[in-house]
Amino acid sequence: PGQSRIVIGQLDGKIYWMDDVANPIKNLLVDFSSAVGDAIPVNGVKEVWDGGLLGLELHPDFGTPGKNHVYIYYTTDPGNPAAGVGGGASGTFGCFNDEFHGNYLNLERFELNPVTMAYVANTKVTLMKRRMLNSTHRGGAMEFGNDGYLYVATGEQGRAVSAQDITDNLDGGVLRIDVDMDPSTGHAPIRTMPQDTGETDEITGQFYFIPDDNPFQSPTGATFEEYYTLGIRSPHRMSKDSQTGELYIGDVGESTHDEINVVSAGKNYGWPIWEGNDPPPNYDCGISMLDNMPHEGPLTEFDRTDAVSIIGGHVYRGTEFTAFNGKFITADWGTRKIFSVDIVSGDYETLGTLPGRPISFGENANGDIFYLTQGNNVPLYRFVEPGVTSGMPQTLTATGAFTDLQNLIVADGFVPYEMIDPFWSDGAYKKRWLAVPNPMGTPQPIQYSEDGTWVFPVGSVLIKHFDYPIVDANGISTTKKIETRFSIKNSNGNWTFLSYNWNQAETEAFLVDMSTGLSEALTINETTNEEITWRYPSTNECLNCHNPASQGTLGPRTRYLNSDYDYSQHDPNGVSANQLVTLSHLGILDQTITDADTDNFLTHTSINDPNAGLEEKARSYMDLNCAYCHQPANDLRPQFDLRLMNSL
Repeated sequence: PGQSRIVIGQLDGKIYWMDDVANPIKNLLVDFSSAVGDAIPVNGVKEVWDGGLLGLELHPDFGTPGKNHVYIYYTTDPGNPAAGVGGGASGTFGCFNDEFHGNYLNLERFELNPVTMAYVANTKVTLMKRRMLNSTHRGGAMEFGNDGYLYVATGEQGRAVSAQDITDNLDGGVLRIDVDMDPSTGHAPIRTMPQDTGETDEITGQFYFIPDDNPFQSPTGATFEEYYTLGIRSPHRMSKDSQTGELYIGDVGESTHDEINVVSAGKNYGWPIWEGNDPPPNYDCGISMLDNMPHEGPLTEFDRTDAVSIIGGHVYRGTEFTAFNGKFITADWGTRKIFSVDIVSGDYETLGTLPGRPISFGENANGDIFYLTQGNNVPLYRFVEPGVTSGMPQTLTATGAFTDLQNLIVADGFVPYEMIDPFWSDGAYKKRWLAVPNPMGTPQPIQYSEDGTWVFPVGSVLIKHFDYPIVDANGISTTKKIETRFSIKNSNGNWTFLSYNWNQAETEAFLVDMSTGLSEALTINETTNEEITWRYPSTNECLNCHNPASQGTLGPRTRYLNSDYDYSQHDPNGVSANQLVTLSHLGILDQTITDADTDNFLTHTSINDPNAGLEEKARSYMDLNCAYCHQPANDLRPQFDLRLMNSL
C-alpha cells in the first residue's frame, strides 16, 4: 500500500519483495521456512498435503507508525513428515473426518520497516492457532476490506460438516476481524479456544476484536462471532474489486462444480448441502443448512470440463486492456484455463491457458493482474489482452527465412536436420531447419549434452514445416503445404512461437493468432471430400510440450539426430554425413564430435527398424513422444520417467 513494490510469499515460507519495474531484483524479506510445513517432499514424503504459506496481507495503512504489519496464514511443520501428510495422500476427507497429525493452522502478524523492507525482529505474534485436520482444504486467503477489517477465508479441512458449524470450529467460511481493536466499533471475542471449545493447544481471540456489525453476533458466547459467511468448502484465493470493494472467492467443489462466490454478510453458500447450484452427488452428511438459512448461489459455476480446482482471481480495473474492464479474471489449477467472468451475469468465456498451474493472483496499483504458478524457479506472469501477436511478420515471406517460398529454400545460416523418427503429428510429413546467431562469422554454439537437453543461445531460430498427404481431384497421391512453425529464443531466455497457415493455392502462409490458435478443416481426399481437422496451436498449447523441463525445444537431441543426412538435396556440394558430426564441424555445437564418437552414443531406435527388438522400439517411441513431459523435471505431469537413458 502506498508503494510501487510487490511482496510475494512462497509456499515454503520465504517472503520476497521487488520493485514493480521491468526486470526487477528479487529481495529476501524474511525466511519462515523452518516453521512452515509445505507440500515439498522431504526424503520423498510431503510434510503437509495442500499446505504451506497460504496467505499474506499487508495492513492497508502500511507506512503509518503502528500499522506496519504483515499478516500471514500458514500450516506448520509437524516435525514428523510422515505424520504431517494427513493420512499419507490427498483425498482424506469426508463428512466427519477428524484426523490430527501434529500440524497447526496459524494466523500471525509481524512488523516490517516500510522504508528498508526489513523484518523487525521479535514482532511476530499469534492471532489464531488451530489444529490442522485431515489432509486438505486449508483456505488461507486474506484481504482487507474497504471497511478496514481483515477477511480470512477458511476451508472446511476435509470435514464437510464444519462448513455448517459455527459453534465448535472456525472452518468453512469467511471470518471478519478488527485487527486495529477499535472499542468504539467492536468488542473482544467472547467465545475463544481453548476456553470454550477446542483443544488445549488451540488459540483464538488474540490481538483482534469482533466488529459489532458482524452478522453472527452471540452475546452469550454460544457461537463464534468471527464468521461473516459460511458454507464454503475449499477457498484457495479471495480478492477485492479495487473499484467497488466487493470480495470474490474461488471455491473448489467436490465432484461436479467449482464456483466463484461474491462475499456478502450473513450468507450461506451451502456446502455440503449444495455444490454450485446442485446438491453434491457424492455427499449426504445427514445435516441441513445452519438454522435453515437459504442457499446463496454462486456468481458462476464451472463444470469439470473447464475447472477441477478453480483458484480465484481479480476484477480487472487496469487502463491498458479496456475490453476486460470490470471482468473477473480467474484461472484453474488443473486445466490451466484462463477465464473472463461477467460480474453481473456470471457468464464466462475461456481466454487461453497458462504455461503453469496457477496458485495465486496479485494486483498492483495500476490494476495489472499477476499470475503466480506452482513450481521451483517459475516466472511471475502478467495478464494481457488476447489478440494478434504484435510486432511479428504477418506473412511467411516477411520473415525472410526462405529465399524461395515455393520450393522451401531457406536463407543462408539455416541448417537442415532430420530426426531418426519424427514426432507423431496426425500423419503429417515434416521438414526441419535450425540457425544460431553468427556474429562476425563466429557461431554462438548450442550447449551440447550427450543424453540430456541441448541449450540454445539467445537468438536461435528453429523452423518446422508440415506437408500433409492428400489425394487430389484426379485421384493422384500428393502432398499439400499446411503449416510452418517458428521457435525463437528471446533475450529473457524464453521462447516465442509463431505458426503460419498456408493458403489454398500454397503461394503464401499467414500468421495465426497465437493467443487462440486455429482449428481448420483440411480436405485430404478431394475425390471423396474426406476431411480432417488440423490444429494450429496457440502459444500456450506450444508451452504444453515446450515446457521448462525441455528448455523450449524437443527434437534437437543427441539420440534423435545420431544418423546420416544427405545434404546434397539442399546443396550441390553437399555430402551424406552424420548430423552430429556436421553440426560440430560447423561450430553449431560446443563439442567436438567425430564419426568414431557416434558409435558410443545412446541412440533412438526407429519403430520401423526390422532388426530391432520390441522393447527397444517401444522405449524409444515413448521417449520421443512422451518423455518431454513425463520426466521428474516437469511438475505439470505425473512424474514417472520415460527417458531412454534410464534402465528398467
